Amino acid sequence: MKPRERVLKTLEHVEPDRVPMDLGGTRCTTLTLGAYEKLLEHLGLKLEPRLLGNIFQTVALDEEVARYLQVDTRMIHDNPPKKSQDKWLSDDVFKNEWGIVYKRSINEKWFYYDIIEHPLKNATLRDLSNFDWPDPYDPGRTEGLKEEARRLHEETDYCIIGNIEIQAIFATSWRLRGFEQFLIDTIANTDFAKELLARVTEIQKARYQAFLEAVGDYIDLVFIGDDLATQQAPLVSPRTYREIIKPYQADYFEFVKKKSGKKLIYHCCGNVRPLIEDFIEIGVDVLNPVQVSAKDMDPVELKEQFGDRITFWGGIDTQHVLSRGTPDDVRQETKKRIKQLGKGGGYVLAAVHNIQFEVPPENILALFETGLKEGKYPL
Repeated sequence: MKPRERVLKTLEHVEPDRVPMDLGGTRCTTLTLGAYEKLLEHLGLKLEPRLLGNIFQTVALDEEVARYLQVDTRMIHDNPPKKSQDKWLSDDVFKNEWGIVYKRSINEKWFYYDIIEHPLKNATLRDLSNFDWPDPYDPGRTEGLKEEARRLHEETDYCIIGNIEIQAIFATSWRLRGFEQFLIDTIANTDFAKELLARVTEIQKARYQAFLEAVGDYIDLVFIGDDLATQQAPLVSPRTYREIIKPYQADYFEFVKKKSGKKLIYHCCGNVRPLIEDFIEIGVDVLNPVQVSAKDMDPVELKEQFGDRITFWGGIDTQHVLSRGTPDDVRQETKKRIKQLGKGGGYVLAAVHNIQFEVPPENILALFETGLKEGKYPL
């Protein structure tokens, strides 16, 4: 069975020949720079890593690595804008096109960048009309994408996933406003919260519209990431989510799915179990990353409760097993997750979120070697 067929079949909750595998298919299922450099060295490959973005130091997987690991996915992603690329204010501080200022958390390579300035921190409702919003139609974003997407679609058999950078509406809103302040807004300043969400949603829809007009005929899935939870619980109550955030997500997801005609992968970390029914209702076809270390995210219970209506994508614990375990620990984790989530289709094997710099190359290889060996149907 070809990779594209394998993934699309499991999304229909039908068992393919084996459990599909993903690494590098989305901006949240790839590797960070440090992990990738160590993997390249381990494999004896002299390749120059390509960063997907400055904030999280994630990389685009090279074709040689993807083929070696026999993953079934490939990513097509937008380019940085030409007019408003990240502006470096010093060696370790930059401002992005949203006006958010980031600083490297530790002044060494491999580490993330943290927000140090929220441009709408003190804004009023009236200020939103005067804010310098990103240009969603900057031509640099889609330059050359149609040709690359067509090549991937016509010359390969891989499942191609469309990604734009910074797809979130909730997370983008709090990054603009400040985390604490935006959570307060969702309760005590709801007019502001709704207006900010509405404006961000319209920009993200426009960005995805331009992207999909370039690549929509050649992709198989669309990806949106927007975290709403901690490891213990959702960041807001289910009631607040349904009243304040869900309507904008519903509009956004419907637009992207209608424009693309494809199924939607939604990335949301943490304990999202109280919200999964809502996600299904607003059109989420695939839930990633299935953070099994979070409260109430037991994979057996998730499969039993939701497994016939949503596909799970991820599930191999990055936090403890991949980062701190042995290759044998990773093999056991992978076998277990395949048995728990793979029956009846509806599962794509991947790590829980991007593989971090402390994960040994041997553990990465153990994951995908075990997936190939143990993921064959019938399980």
